[in-house]
Amino acid sequence: MSRQSADAGCGAVCSRWWGVVRWAAASRAAVLALALAGRAVIGDHDASAQLVVAEAAGSLAARAARAVALVALRWDALYFVHIAGGGYVYEQEHAFFPLLPALMRLAADTVLAPVAAAVGAPAALALAGAAVSNVCFVLAAATLYELGCRTLRDERLAHAAALLYAWAPSAMFMSAAYTESLFAWLVFTALVRVARRQHVRAALWLGAAGLCRANGVAFAGFLVWDVAVRPGALRGRAAAARAAAWAAALAAVAALGAAAFQAYGYHTLCRLAPAPRPFCGRTPPLAYGFVQDAYWDVGFLRYYAWQQLPNFALAAPMAALS
Repeated sequence: MSRQSADAGCGAVCSRWWGVVRWAAASRAAVLALALAGRAVIGDHDASAQLVVAEAAGSLAARAARAVALVALRWDALYFVHIAGGGYVYEQEHAFFPLLPALMRLAADTVLAPVAAAVGAPAALALAGAAVSNVCFVLAAATLYELGCRTLRDERLAHAAALLYAWAPSAMFMSAAYTESLFAWLVFTALVRVARRQHVRAALWLGAAGLCRANGVAFAGFLVWDVAVRPGALRGRAAAARAAAWAAALAAVAALGAAAFQAYGYHTLCRLAPAPRPFCGRTPPLAYGFVQDAYWDVGFLRYYAWQQLPNFALAAPMAALS
């Protein structure tokens, strides 16, 4: 798409951008209300969160804040709260990247500092995680709208996609103290920069995404495509060589965040540990892959096993709709 057509798409973005923001914000309020109602009626299937955030007596506002914190403290959010509060203490925590815990700690120490005094540090960190996730979700929906306008050349389709995104089946994952919403916003923003041909900025955004989730590095493929592979991008061998070198440099920038966290894991678990861990002698020595394998048996195609058949059946209706 040319710069002129992209800028024309921007005019369409401005026309309904605030509508997408309001819709996404309303969806987060509805999801939170539904989660609170479900917890009040059914209770917790997993009571692990109550070991971190106790439902103690207090003012109505404090009890309400703790209820929201308990709803936000789902699944791996327990790890993010622990990392935000005390850093990487346990080996398995190296499966969880540092950007979300850092933002949670920042929010808890600044905007939510008065709340922490009333409900305790763990609850404040959980609330901070929920706040970061929900704000980033709204930003992600609005950014997806702009991305759609720039790449689809169809404002109505881009608008419909953004509205549907706000009610995705993974709604609770996007509102809990989890990385999904933050990661989506970072990646969508990077792809908008690619569409604008702002390749350095796109690489920096992807570098931040790599500090959020390991698969942020994979999105560097969009940069490589736009710089060196896209039809019309190359003319002649010299230009192709320059484009390939520039694409490699951009991909390296995009990988910096994830690489920095793996370097930290290597330094912590291999250099500072009394006994180096098994991955330390591998090439490359990646802590992320090691802890995923050692603690959760995560590996290529391992999830596709007969005992997972009920989970596939549970997902089948939504997969069919997709």
